[in-house]
Amino acid sequence: MVDAHVHLFTLGLLQEYVEKEPKANERFRKAVEERRFGRRNERLPDMTPQETACWYVERLAAADVAKALVVSVIPDSQWTRDFVTSARGHIHALANIDPRDSQAPTQLEREMEAGFRGVKLLPVNRCYHLSDPACRPFFEKAAELSAPMIVHYGVTVDPNGDLRYADPVDLSPVARDYPEITFVIAHFGAGWLDSVLRLAYQCANVCVDSSGTNNWLDHYVPRLTLADVYERCLTALGPERVLFGTDSNTIAPYRTWIRRMQHRTLEEMGVSSADIDSIMRANAVRIFRLDE
Repeated sequence: MVDAHVHLFTLGLLQEYVEKEPKANERFRKAVEERRFGRRNERLPDMTPQETACWYVERLAAADVAKALVVSVIPDSQWTRDFVTSARGHIHALANIDPRDSQAPTQLEREMEAGFRGVKLLPVNRCYHLSDPACRPFFEKAAELSAPMIVHYGVTVDPNGDLRYADPVDLSPVARDYPEITFVIAHFGAGWLDSVLRLAYQCANVCVDSSGTNNWLDHYVPRLTLADVYERCLTALGPERVLFGTDSNTIAPYRTWIRRMQHRTLEEMGVSSADIDSIMRANAVRIFRLDE
């Protein structure tokens, strides 16, 4: 198994960000002060990057997960670079970059050289449109580097999120104009599944990941089950464009139950062993070059 969507939150990581970013998110400032983070206000691990990497690799092994991909929410982080180096290929990471920044192309090139496997984009949380012309230089560089991306559209637990930026259809002109870039829409679109399916029909370089509890289904119309969502995605995109993820983080136990539930759902649907392997492992390895 390869988990293509996990998070990394530690005290040292957030301290690094808050200390060098005057306009740091207030949630992160509060987390550093209280040494707690998340909806359940759980304690942040307080370890060095090297200690965290060793601990994280062990918890993945205990869950029978061979590799994982951290989707960074902290930009320009030496802490994360050191963590990834210490993980020795068991854990990789996506950089966090604001595509509107005039320095974004340079930042992307630097992060890819440092070993990051692509980029995590947060348009809903950071309130921007990827179709904004200001993002074009960033995507030009990403196309040149063949840098894949995971994009969070849809609902979010971040109280600063703005649903005016939630519709994956906004990605349409970007995915169309940059076929060299693979875009993975996180959480099945997190409530915008219909838009994801339309977008994926139009653009063959658009994929989805299955990460998280998918509790957006509680508010989705019409009523669907996880099996229904998988069926729609496998029919519309094919098994080579669906990636498994748990959305696990480091302030709670690894979400083994999600790993088991999703694997069982695919088996009960009658999905072939080869296609399950693609979803649960091979697609992430191929798209994010996790074996290099």
